[in-house]
Amino acid sequence: MNKDFHIEILTLKTFKAVVDENGIKGAAEKLHTVQSNITNRIKKLERELDTKLFNIIGRKLQLTPSGRQLCDYADQILQLEYQATSAMLRNKDSYELIIGMPETFAAVHMPLALKQLKLNHSEIRAKIYTDTSDRLVLAVLNNKVDCAAIGNAPKHKDLVVIPVVREELMMVTPLDSEHDPVLFVRDEGCGYRTQAIIWQQEAGRGCDELMLMSSADGVLGCVAAGLGYTIIGKNMVVGSRYEKSLVMTPLSHGSKQVQLSIVYRKDSPLASGVLTLAKLLTE
Repeated sequence: MNKDFHIEILTLKTFKAVVDENGIKGAAEKLHTVQSNITNRIKKLERELDTKLFNIIGRKLQLTPSGRQLCDYADQILQLEYQATSAMLRNKDSYELIIGMPETFAAVHMPLALKQLKLNHSEIRAKIYTDTSDRLVLAVLNNKVDCAAIGNAPKHKDLVVIPVVREELMMVTPLDSEHDPVLFVRDEGCGYRTQAIIWQQEAGRGCDELMLMSSADGVLGCVAAGLGYTIIGKNMVVGSRYEKSLVMTPLSHGSKQVQLSIVYRKDSPLASGVLTLAKLLTE
């Protein structure tokens, strides 16, 4: 290895993207480039470091010991780069705060808080990023978003968790018809889905078919049509276009509520903006 060689930030971001996205294809999509660019950067990095960073096991890439060591350093370096950039932007008259949240949270809990943020804290420019709760945790840890609003936040040494809303869970069934033994849920990673499956097992209804929908609106529409039932937050039903066609019943098994929280990295230079948002959500 040439001792005068220095790893560029772009190269580290490429390497980390391959690790985080489990391969070249996912990294290319994340970095908005072609797969050949990703492959060439990784090969160039391996040549310059004179070490192999990945092994191919089956059709998957697996980090070598050297790759795992570089990954640890890459995490630290990219976090410092994010902190430096964010700190400089924070010193300006206004700065961007990227807020991650599931679509359900964006539709029900966030609009009023964002309106107040815009009216009373013009220095903060909110930008919304939607995904499932599970993926949003990784997005916060990898600095893809500055904070995230999620349900049942996990404990993690690098995360600060601020509880903001406690939402009541309900069993939702159609008003005017019998329904099939089908549990409608969102995609994997959704907080409501997790609670629904726990309820299904504890209620002894594990044989009911599980049907996936891409949106909460789709879930409620199918239930209103008599195609099945769901377990979801009360606030998702109240005010929806299907409310008058649905019946809500408090749960008799599993968790009765889901805790919604704001999470952000402990070392975030934008913590003051995150705390401002969290306060607005609790008011």
